[in-house]
Amino acid sequence: MLYGLTISLVMPCRNEAKHLARMVAAIPDFYDEIICVSNKSTDNTVAIGRQLEKLYPRFHLLVDDRAVSGIGYGFAHMTGISRAKSSIIVCADSDGTYPIEDLPRILGIMKNRSLVFASCSRYPDKNIPFTLQLGVKVLNLEIFFLYAIIIHDSLSGMWVFERSVVPSLHLTEGDWNLSPQIKLNAHKYLGDRFGEIKVTQRTRLGETKQSYVKTGLGHLKWIFKNRFTQREGIQSAD
Repeated sequence: MLYGLTISLVMPCRNEAKHLARMVAAIPDFYDEIICVSNKSTDNTVAIGRQLEKLYPRFHLLVDDRAVSGIGYGFAHMTGISRAKSSIIVCADSDGTYPIEDLPRILGIMKNRSLVFASCSRYPDKNIPFTLQLGVKVLNLEIFFLYAIIIHDSLSGMWVFERSVVPSLHLTEGDWNLSPQIKLNAHKYLGDRFGEIKVTQRTRLGETKQSYVKTGLGHLKWIFKNRFTQREGIQSAD
C-alpha cells in the first residue's frame, strides 16, 4: 500500500523459470498483490509459480495460453488486469527491465499532474541500443503524423493507472499491439489525464521473446490500420 492506496502488479510471463523466484523475492512490500500471467510457457515457469504461491500469499499465478500468431502478450495483460483487485494497477514485463520499485515517485508525479494513467517512458536513454531507439522513434513519428499525438515511448511496457479507468481503455489486442493500443486509447478516452513519466530501463533478465524487426513492422501496420479503422467508424456513425 502507498499513500493509502492498494497496489496490484500485473506481469505477463513466458519461459521465465530461471529468474522468476529471484525477481518475485525482490518486489517491494508496497505491492499488495502480484499477478503473474504465464502465456505459452514451455519451461518450468508454471511449476515454479505454483511454488511461489505457497511462499508468498500476495503472489498469484494465472495461465492464459491464447495467442495471435504465437504471441499472447496482450492476452496475458488483459487477463491480469481483469483479475486485479487494488485501487492502482501497475503493469510491467517480467524480465526485470522496468523499475517497479520507483512507484512512489511515479504516483507522486501522477498526483501533481492529475493523471489517472501514466505510461513510463524509457527514452531518451543512451544505454539502450541505437537500433531499438530508432525503431521506437519511427513509431512515435507515425503516431504523431496519423494521430497528432506526441508520445516519447510508444512501446513502453510499464503502465500505472487507476483500476476505475480500465473500462475506458477498450483493450482488444492479444499480441504485442496491446502496447501501442493501450496508450492510444488512454489518450483518446482519458485526454489530459493520460501522460508519460520518464523512467530508467534496467538490464534484462533472460533473453528477449521478440523479433524486433518483425514486431516493429507489425506495429507500423497496426498503428496505420487502427487510425483509419477509427476514422471509418466515425464516418459511418454520421
